Amino acid sequence: MIKRGPAITCHERALSEVIGFVLILGIITAAFSLYLVYGVPAQGRESEILHMNDIKDQFVSYKLSLDSLFNNNKVGTSVSNAFTLGTSGGFTQGSNSIIPILSPVSSSGVIAINQRTPTPETLEISSYSLIVDPNVHNTSQLALSTPTTITAVPQHIYINISNVQQSVLNPSTYYGLQVDGTGWTATVNLSPRMVPSQVYSVTTQSSACPPGTQTSTSTSGTAITYYCLNSVTGTLYNGSDISISVFKNGKSTLQSIPVYRAITPGSYSVDIMDPAYGIQPIIQVPDTLTLKNTLPNSTAAILGSSLIVNGFTQKNYNMSSLPLGSLEYRAKNNYWIPQNYYYQMGGIFLEQSDGNITWKLPPEISFSNDPTHNLVIVNINALALDNSSSGIVGGNSPVQVKTTLNSITPLPFALVAQGTGNTKWIRIDVTTTDVKAQEMWQTYFNYTAMAAGIPNTQVGTSSTGSFIIINGPDANPDGAYDINVIASTATYMPSIHGVGGSLQ
Repeated sequence: MIKRGPAITCHERALSEVIGFVLILGIITAAFSLYLVYGVPAQGRESEILHMNDIKDQFVSYKLSLDSLFNNNKVGTSVSNAFTLGTSGGFTQGSNSIIPILSPVSSSGVIAINQRTPTPETLEISSYSLIVDPNVHNTSQLALSTPTTITAVPQHIYINISNVQQSVLNPSTYYGLQVDGTGWTATVNLSPRMVPSQVYSVTTQSSACPPGTQTSTSTSGTAITYYCLNSVTGTLYNGSDISISVFKNGKSTLQSIPVYRAITPGSYSVDIMDPAYGIQPIIQVPDTLTLKNTLPNSTAAILGSSLIVNGFTQKNYNMSSLPLGSLEYRAKNNYWIPQNYYYQMGGIFLEQSDGNITWKLPPEISFSNDPTHNLVIVNINALALDNSSSGIVGGNSPVQVKTTLNSITPLPFALVAQGTGNTKWIRIDVTTTDVKAQEMWQTYFNYTAMAAGIPNTQVGTSSTGSFIIINGPDANPDGAYDINVIASTATYMPSIHGVGGSLQ
């Protein structure tokens, strides 16, 4: 008889070890699969988020470097800034880096100069302002309010009468401003124009009319009625004028000469240095000029001021279109949403994968309100990257961007005394073919003006870009100089140095 018990027991033991080994392999495979599906993407996402934060910090550093060159007037000086194009897997590989499959795929990026739009994005400025006259070589190019001491013969002395409303255009409203210098006086008046008129009336009486009076009669029975035509000489209001009177050495040389006839509501400016008034040849320097109201009992609604200008002229000013340029980083992320950072006009902007653009640091256009002096202040630093510069570097290696400050040019707005303005209205346009950038600039203009409490503004978009129009506290664009514009342009020359994957 054959005994099979021990053999059967041996076969059962071998089968259980194989099954156990297979189960262990299955568990290991499942763990690897879960890690690859969930762990690796999470590490890659974290790595790319940290990298994008580093990119933001590197753009902030770039902006600060360029601002330092501009604020310290370091024309011809260069700065270098490093940018990391990709993650290279360095943030999350750790101890697992010996097994490549356990590491997230490293991301890459592209850094580009002046590659944002097919046509350059530009800045345009137009205004009605006191502008430097290149034909006047005067070291005292300054606009001042009276009273003040002059050391050179002014090119212009403007007498401004503003806030003229319909209610003050009547036969009883007078207003006058007088500027006094040594040996001369000029007065600008708003006054009603009264013209002679002849008023006729008819009276009836029983006796004959006075001799020379036109007479008619009627008879009723024996009674005679005399109708006498009488005339009375008077005056008739025929509108209000703004006129000028000039006295030289106590003698009148001009007497109420109209400058603006039959005025309508608004604001008016008279330059008493116009050669027709004959004041310029008799001005002595140094001298102190004063301004006073000659009719203190007149309406308080009208506002008056004076402005002395050396080396400037008032005109419509249009700045040549300035290409802004850009330095841009385009992320090629594998696990995190694609993001593009770019520097333009002193600001740092972020473009998301949905196309929306927002600013992380604002561009160098700012507004402030000075209610004490009824004044709006506009500061513009047009920091542009030279349009002739271009380049693209891609990959995940570090690169350096070297940037040189080529020039700083103040825009020709009058340098005015504190509390006074040099502009009646100003329009700022940013032209771009990027629709999302148009929306962003419109939002920036609107938000910045509202936050500063700037009155009488208009913000919008056109087919070519976004704009803001500021008329100042005096809503009339032909009114007072109630905006002080301080503006300049700077041009930088950037270049890329690195070992990225592509270079143009």
